[in-house]
Amino acid sequence: MWRPAIFRQKSPLPLPSLTFAGKPNGPIVSTTGNVPDKKNNHWGDINVRRSALCLLLGIGLSSAATLPSFAQDAAPATPLVPPGVRSSMATRWPNVANPRGTDSGAGVACNLVATYGAEQPQGLPAVPYGRGIAPQDTAGDLMPKPVAATAPAAGRGAAAGGGGGGVPLGAAGIAQRGTIIPNAPLLPYEIVPGPQPPNGTQFANVASVALLKNGHLLVFQRMPMYQLLEYDQNNRLLRSIDPNLVSRPHAMYVDKDQNVWLSDQQCGTAVKINLQGDVLMRLGTAGKTPVWHDADGDHFFNEPTAIAIGPKGDIYVTTGHGGPDPRVVKFDKTGKFLTTWTMKHPDGSPAIIHTVAVDRSGTVFVGDRDAKKLFIFDPNGKLLKMVQMPDMVCELYLDAKDQLWMTSGMDGQFMRLDKQGNILGYLGKEGFAADEYGEAHAITMTPDGKTIYVSDTVNNDIKRYRRKD
Repeated sequence: MWRPAIFRQKSPLPLPSLTFAGKPNGPIVSTTGNVPDKKNNHWGDINVRRSALCLLLGIGLSSAATLPSFAQDAAPATPLVPPGVRSSMATRWPNVANPRGTDSGAGVACNLVATYGAEQPQGLPAVPYGRGIAPQDTAGDLMPKPVAATAPAAGRGAAAGGGGGGVPLGAAGIAQRGTIIPNAPLLPYEIVPGPQPPNGTQFANVASVALLKNGHLLVFQRMPMYQLLEYDQNNRLLRSIDPNLVSRPHAMYVDKDQNVWLSDQQCGTAVKINLQGDVLMRLGTAGKTPVWHDADGDHFFNEPTAIAIGPKGDIYVTTGHGGPDPRVVKFDKTGKFLTTWTMKHPDGSPAIIHTVAVDRSGTVFVGDRDAKKLFIFDPNGKLLKMVQMPDMVCELYLDAKDQLWMTSGMDGQFMRLDKQGNILGYLGKEGFAADEYGEAHAITMTPDGKTIYVSDTVNNDIKRYRRKD
């Protein structure tokens, strides 16, 4: 059995036994065993590992499929970078996580993201192996060259890709960020063992968590090979869905019909899939990050950060992770553009519009993370109220009872709020311990409120809490 060289390091790593479940025409991969340690081979070479990743996941240049309104446009005829020029974006190998306390950096180049639902291009030439065959050092030269996305938004430095602009954890970070401990009671929850990553791997920047009606947990992380995972209520890993579906996972939302919405911050799309892994809708244009001008046919998101669905099925997407076009874009349930409104700061400073939530009445809650502001709008973008929060507004979440919750990112907490932004209770602090946060990025909970999951993008884990009473 062929064993992918991508797992080869100085010492063999155990490969997980895991089957990918996607759509019928998607890749179905099963791996097991160890990579043999052969003398003088060069499987550790970055080009060979990159080639193996492409072979394993079926990645290549392709045109997009025809999808619903505002679906992904066809790939440009001319590369966005000269032929032969590598993208400057970093690529994370499938079973290697970022070091704890760091961000992943950029994800896979946009033209190397798997195009599920589309006919795939001609595959790479087979690489021979066996007795008498020299080690393949040049396999990486056979793969399609990554095409960079259009330039990242001005004003967004590399540090802004994480959760705290490069500010350290601990006492120094608290002082620099101005973290404030809320004047509110502690929430009555205790930490209990949570889900673990696939065997032989680590979690990597767990960007989001969400629960299905059957109580299963979905985990959305920045590791292409195990990007979207499903666990049962007992932390048992059930499957991996659609590896390498997006480049840089940021947020996830499960709608009332159990469709899963995913935001790709780097490549500028919002993707809707069903639980079988079929791509149902893709809003935005992959690899392009200008501004959205519907009248001109420019269907671009500049760093989409979050997605929410209103009571009538309307789709809300927030954009702007420090770039020049922070805004909220609203569509109807078919993906038809309805309206948009800007979230630019009056003084021109970068805005990180990080989260959106819509309650049963249609009220829209939007978080400006680093400015620590909660904005409350009517369904069409009329500002009703702005609340200055004491800490970062990382994610806003509405539970089964329409109760509003918030995570505070690198300030290390999650909070229960009322609809006016008042803090009713909180839990958590920043740090590296099992019950501490590098970045409390996303939150979800069971309908009865007895179990809470919080994803930590910096400490690379998922914290699970059980209600005490």
